[in-house]
Amino acid sequence: MEAEQEQPNTAAFPYILIDDDQWLIVCESAPDLQLAVEPDFLYDIVAGFDACARPLKLHAQRDMVVAEVVGPPQPGELRSHAESYFALWTHEAAPEFSGEAQTYVSSVAILAKTAKTRRKKAKQ
Repeated sequence: MEAEQEQPNTAAFPYILIDDDQWLIVCESAPDLQLAVEPDFLYDIVAGFDACARPLKLHAQRDMVVAEVVGPPQPGELRSHAESYFALWTHEAAPEFSGEAQTYVSSVAILAKTAKTRRKKAKQ
């Protein structure tokens, strides 16, 4: 999974979204984003990152959800969200961060798709 070459402020897939219950959602494409997040429920998403670990802001545009990059890469914040998700919702440890944001986003996306999830959120 390699980040697409985009304009500097254009978000690159995959996106990693975190909802208000610390659930992690991977969106590989614009259609995935539309399926994962409804315009009326944007407030449920508390954090989002693109393939470069840059923070995203989601907003509705003509009944579609779109993402825009709103800052420089934040791999530490992404790592914190990913570690919470894997500890609370899966039976897997979060991927190790090697210092390269794109590699980390890719490893989180891959593991999130294959990790066995818990039926109930673990206690914090």
